[in-house]
This record gives sequence, C-alpha cells and structure tokens, in this order.
Amino acid sequence: MFKNIGWTLGNACPCNCNHCYSMQVREKGQDLTEEIVDRVVDQIVKLGSETVNFGGNEPIYTNGLDVKKTLLPYIINKLTEKNIKVGLTSSGLSVINLEKYFKDEFLKLNDIDISIDSPIAEEHNNNRAKAVFTLAIKALELCNKYNIDRSIVMCAMNWNFTVDRIKALCDLAEKYNANIRINLLKPTDKKHLELMPSLEQLKEGFDYLITRCKTLDMSDPILAAFYNNDKVQGCSCGISSLRINSITPDGKIPVSPCVYMHHFQVGDLLTDDVLDIINDEKFKKFHYRKNNYDKIKGCENCNQASVCRGGCAASAYWYNYHQNGESNMLCKDPYCVINQFEKSVNPEFKEVKNLVHQNYLCTWIGEVKKN
Repeated sequence: MFKNIGWTLGNACPCNCNHCYSMQVREKGQDLTEEIVDRVVDQIVKLGSETVNFGGNEPIYTNGLDVKKTLLPYIINKLTEKNIKVGLTSSGLSVINLEKYFKDEFLKLNDIDISIDSPIAEEHNNNRAKAVFTLAIKALELCNKYNIDRSIVMCAMNWNFTVDRIKALCDLAEKYNANIRINLLKPTDKKHLELMPSLEQLKEGFDYLITRCKTLDMSDPILAAFYNNDKVQGCSCGISSLRINSITPDGKIPVSPCVYMHHFQVGDLLTDDVLDIINDEKFKKFHYRKNNYDKIKGCENCNQASVCRGGCAASAYWYNYHQNGESNMLCKDPYCVINQFEKSVNPEFKEVKNLVHQNYLCTWIGEVKKN
C-alpha cells in the first residue's frame, strides 16, 4: 500500500532557491481544474493512501501566481472528505494566504512544514532569492495561534549545516513550539554537487540534533543504520510512498516513485489507472534495489546493509549520474557515514501521532527537549 503521497500542485513559485529539486521539471502552460482534481483524488483513494503532502512549488499557486485562482482549498476539502490527512510545505506564503482567505480549509490541515534554510534572515533570503524570512516566522506564529502541528524544515547543505546554525535553528523551533525536520540535499542538478555537506558535517550536525532533540522519525536509511534504528529497511520511496507531479504543458500528470527522481516519471494519472502505474518497470526498479542491496558496490560486507540497503535511492542515483553520466540504481548513497566514524550518541525516540512526513521520504524529525 502506498500510505504516503506527495503532490506538486503547480508550476509557479515566487522563490528561486539554489537547492530546488523540482525547478527543472516544472513547466508552465496548463492549470488544474476541479475535474482534474477529482480524478487525481479518486486515484489516491484507490491506493488506500493515508496522507498527502503538498510541496514542490509554493502550494497556494496551483494556477499561476494569482491567489484568487487557487484550487488549494478545493483540494484540501476533497482529500479531507475522504479522511486523508493533509499537510503542506511552505515558505510561509501558502500558510499566510490560507489563513487570511480560506480559514476553514487552513484549519483542516494536519500539520505544516515551514522551510527555513538558515536561522540568519539574510542567508535564508539570499538562498531563496526572495525576502521571505519574515513570512516564515509569521507562518510559525499562525500555526502556534491555531495549534496546528508544525515543523521547521531545513535542507542540509555545506554552508548551512553547521553546529552554530543548527543550534540557532533549535532555539527558533523551541520558541515557536515547532519540530525540526532535516532533509539531506539531493543533487538533482549537477550544480548541487558543490552544495553537498561533508560526512564530517553530517556526523557533527546530527550528533548535536540527536543530543538536543527527541527523535520522532528517522526514516533516512543512512542515519537509521548509523544510529542503530533497525526498524528501517531502506528508503520508502517507490515502496510505500510516491510523488504526483505537476501538470505538464500538454496537460498530463505523471507519477514518479520518488519526489526527486525525475528520470522515473510514469504515465498520466488523468488517463492511466494508478494501479497500472505503480506496476510499471520504473517502480519495479525501486523494489529491486531494496531487495538486492547486496549487489550495491561498497555495501556487500557491511553489517548494517539490511537496515540502510544502499541508503537513499535519490542521493545515490543523482550523485552517480552527475559524476559518471550513467543511469544506475545499484549505487551507494554518497552520504554513507557507517564505516567512517564511531557512533557516540544514542537517539531518544518518542512516539507521536501521524505527521505527513513520517516514513514518506528519507528524512529526520526531532522535537527539542525541554530544559
């Protein structure tokens, strides 16, 4: 069962983030309609999915940059009518506009992730090519006001995943009663290779986070293997989660096994049955990698291979693709720290109610411990 779904609702976004994973595949030209939304929701229901998260672009902009044309409230209503939990990832813009113009739908959200690339406003704004730091803070304030579960999400890069910034991010999360979520940068564009954090940074940064926070989710397989979270067996993408992509200029909505894996887009959800899509050969490659991790070079004799199973498929695939120019799923995650360092801290796990990003992709979620 595909429990968790991600859905890129539109192609427009006012930001121009240096680390954006979807920019190269979002093409303007077509808008969503209520009929299209109804079809997509029906296909999600057919999968038996429990959660849907909106991301990829700024979700309020389903039909260009005019908020008056948005179908986001309609989509939220359709999904929640089916008892599907809905979350969104936002720079703050979608949260502010929903609360202002569509409060009923805003209050139906299960949880919200606010993207903050740095706790230093100038750095955050520079990375997004837009002065949106104050909007992120405003969104956190609104989530606090209405008691909606919230997380600050950071994409870990070499310039922002430093202990001083992580400490300040934890302080910010504590101030707004927010969780912290960390995604390791996936190099979907060749220029991203220059932004990838070092292994030393990952070890130092996550040691700090795991010491200061209770761990709510550790679905990133590399982290799970290093910190001995044996509940994980490889990444969930293409296995229990998938991505519905934004509408193309010719009016199609392709599906991919993973939010980052643009080379693996399949079919058209408006004409193809989703049960046929998930049985496509491109999806089967994710199952093959998960079940044949012993064929991944560098993982053959690792005693944690059954946990990480080669690590994040997207990190491994894109790093190898840009370095060697080949399309190969049987590659090792470049962020592997398992045989590089000794584990020096132990996570304190905490059970929580379902957040939309739990087990959806390779991530880590923490709650700052109370002093």
